[in-house]
Amino acid sequence: MTQIDVSQEGQESTHSVFENYLYAAYSANDSSNPLSTTSINPIFTNFSVFDASGDNTSTSVFESGALRLSYNLANAVSLSNVRLEALLSDRVVSTLGSWNEANLSNELINLASFANFTGGSYQLRAVVRTTNDQEFSSASQAMNVLSWNRLNGTFTGETIDYTPELGTGAVIMGRGGTDTLNLSGIFPSNITSINGISLAAFNPLSGSTTNQAIFGGTAFDYINLADGREIYLQGIERLRFSDSSIFELQVRTNDTFFGSQWNLHISDVGSAWRFTQGVSNVLLASLDTGILTAAGASGDIVDIATNRLITDPSDDDNFNNYGHGHSAISIMSSTANNSSGISGINWNSSVYVNDVYRGVSLQQAIRDTINYARARNQRVVFQGGIQGNWFSSGGTREQLEQLIRDNSDIAIFAIAAGNGGPGGNLSDSNYLTSVSGVAQLETTHDNMISVGALRNTSATTKINGLTNATSVNIASYSNRGSNLTLMAATDSPAMDKFGSMRFFGGTSAANPNMAGIASLVWSVNSNLTGGQVRQILTDTAMDLGTPGRDNSFGYGLVNADAAVRRASALQRSSDLASLYSGRSIFV
Repeated sequence: MTQIDVSQEGQESTHSVFENYLYAAYSANDSSNPLSTTSINPIFTNFSVFDASGDNTSTSVFESGALRLSYNLANAVSLSNVRLEALLSDRVVSTLGSWNEANLSNELINLASFANFTGGSYQLRAVVRTTNDQEFSSASQAMNVLSWNRLNGTFTGETIDYTPELGTGAVIMGRGGTDTLNLSGIFPSNITSINGISLAAFNPLSGSTTNQAIFGGTAFDYINLADGREIYLQGIERLRFSDSSIFELQVRTNDTFFGSQWNLHISDVGSAWRFTQGVSNVLLASLDTGILTAAGASGDIVDIATNRLITDPSDDDNFNNYGHGHSAISIMSSTANNSSGISGINWNSSVYVNDVYRGVSLQQAIRDTINYARARNQRVVFQGGIQGNWFSSGGTREQLEQLIRDNSDIAIFAIAAGNGGPGGNLSDSNYLTSVSGVAQLETTHDNMISVGALRNTSATTKINGLTNATSVNIASYSNRGSNLTLMAATDSPAMDKFGSMRFFGGTSAANPNMAGIASLVWSVNSNLTGGQVRQILTDTAMDLGTPGRDNSFGYGLVNADAAVRRASALQRSSDLASLYSGRSIFV
């Protein structure tokens, strides 16, 4: 495919327009060369067209990318229309749109609509047509369109080879796992910039995502090479140069068990942390067994700052002896970079803790949490370690559904699909055809996610000290069916209430992984509704099993980096990112 980038700002001067602009005027019926100047007329006072992606090459655009057009006309009383023309070797090869306005600002042009606008060096100009069939041309601007090739990764950690044969443009999609882009024939000195900054100034946790390119509905890192080549990439954790030097792109923490957290690495959480580690206007909420230990019992909170926890006297995490709710909250939100324990997915947001097993009812827990969030203008992400029939906990099923529906603007629910199959703790004869309990509401409520459990079925594979998976499958106990939304990793390292690391299993571990990732999506774009957050998570998931959505894996494995990039693109440039939706998003 190809990208064009045109950037030429309109010149401003205290002198006459004649001194800054030349215009070609010709009759619409004139068969002569349209570039020939037959008269001069100061109609255009401004003409600018540039690459819409936001990378730092405004006069170079990828094929099927997008342009931004602005112009201003003087003496436009007789205006009929204005069109944008692309010329190659002094010949008009494409008309990229037509408008009736005398003034236009940042009009978006989707080049994917013009199949003949392929790689090459073009001149772009605006042409105004008057009501008496006279036409006047603006000065032209150069635009270089880059054809490109694409390389795709999988959920595994792998090395992807970039070679000059890919051409002047390349799109590299690492997807899940700890992925390395091997830059054959390229040395650090050949890199002009990455995201508009030098390699020396690049810091994954500070400003590394500020100037990303938006292309195909999502945000990309971009690399500019000194010879003019451009590389768009996402889901890539490391660059390897021809001198064997390694350049790290992802965020790594110093926590003791970070390397063992395969759940983070398969879902590219370390790359998503470059965008956010959680914010104060997003609230995490646990519908589980709580986190506190009863007076006189053993246990304590050692893995999360207690000032991030909102608890009440009914919270008593003694339903399971190790702390079921504590382990779930640990995956979602443990403090990172304290040289101990694990890294939570969200490091910063507060956590509203509900003990729905031995404390408050489910509906009261949801209502209390939402009231707290609304009073503080927060979005709230619920993780629900609940299975079976919870519909009547605190009210009727109709009341529960209404509570979920009425708060879809600020609330999303990640609820365990259930452990109804072999080896699970919930006997469910329908586990192959339906998820369990409240998770079933995913069919009728767009802010509900039913979460299945994905297991690492491979031998331990370390990449740069990080555990990756080379094969995965749905856990035998995990419910499935047409109402399964997404998969997340289970058997995840978590801290228990005794301060020890344990591999937390079941769908009870999958849904806090999902909730933590959903909270990162909302952390970069608070304008989204709960349904839009779910849509982003499903649109950007890594497909597993049968191509497309299926009843064993739903829409696939959640990918934090891809989801956050989509949310970021919608936040930064909504009209450009919205050119793509659903599975047309570039993932």
